Amino acid sequence: MSQNQVIPQYDDNHYAVVDLGSNSFHLLITCLVTEPRGKSIKIVNKVKQKVRLASGLDSNNLLSDDAISRGLDCLKNFSLYLQSIPVNNIIIVATAALRIAENNQLFFDAAKKILPKDIKLLSGEQEAKTIYAGVAHTCTTINQQAHAKKLVLDIGGASTEIIVGAGCTAKKVVSLNIGCVSFMRKYFTAGILNQQNFTHGIAAAANVITAVSKDFMQLGWQSAVGRSGTMQALIEILKQRQQTPIITLTFLNEMQQTLISCQTIDNIDIPGLRADRKAVLASGLAILIALFECLHIETLTLSSGALREGLLFELVPDAKII
Repeated sequence: MSQNQVIPQYDDNHYAVVDLGSNSFHLLITCLVTEPRGKSIKIVNKVKQKVRLASGLDSNNLLSDDAISRGLDCLKNFSLYLQSIPVNNIIIVATAALRIAENNQLFFDAAKKILPKDIKLLSGEQEAKTIYAGVAHTCTTINQQAHAKKLVLDIGGASTEIIVGAGCTAKKVVSLNIGCVSFMRKYFTAGILNQQNFTHGIAAAANVITAVSKDFMQLGWQSAVGRSGTMQALIEILKQRQQTPIITLTFLNEMQQTLISCQTIDNIDIPGLRADRKAVLASGLAILIALFECLHIETLTLSSGALREGLLFELVPDAKII
């Protein structure tokens, strides 16, 4: 943040969600608008920082000092935005990387001195249920088809959530310890993109997914939606090509070959792909291919909501997110 940047001042009508993800930290600030037709919550500011916390986990699941410092520096920036928002209007959560880290207390103790409120460490199940709530409350088709079942996928930096639900209720949830940052370090070492690395990454993800796939397949679903950086990046590539924004296994396999032809992560140059998404696209893609194959997914669309929208719903349950 530049020194000249002025931090906006907020008031009692503002709500803040802080999501300390394994890849990025996010701050979402919204304003509650009350009109005759009801309450709605409008996004007024978004701050995102790539902290890549999961890349700081060693083989003993200890976070490096460097990763902790990166995270705390980001929180110092976020805290400036939170100063004028009532504490009861703020929710701060941490997900997989801090769930996995054996020394997470070091981070939480230091964060206590920076943030106006304690961090809530979400369990994998809580994270999955909150993601589903975010999808349900921002997806009109779910509400129109109360009984239609939906498969919801979220690939994070250190975990992947799979949920099947109907309407606003999650029927079955699971959080798996596979993520795009942890897989990048493990299967795409030194940024090398080749068939062998993809094959190993896909097989490793499939091995974890297969253990739970049967239960989800038995429940069944009518449609599949996803919300994560990987899926967003793929949809942006499709839109750039002026193709229908629907992900298929054919498209995923084509993207795999495109990445292999780039040879290294540094060489990736795909129209529609943002620079900040390049580092974890291959690893996220490997996990998504495994999800498609293990769960026999035919098509996947992008959801407009996920974890942060689910947390907003917790803060203001009677407001519509716009």
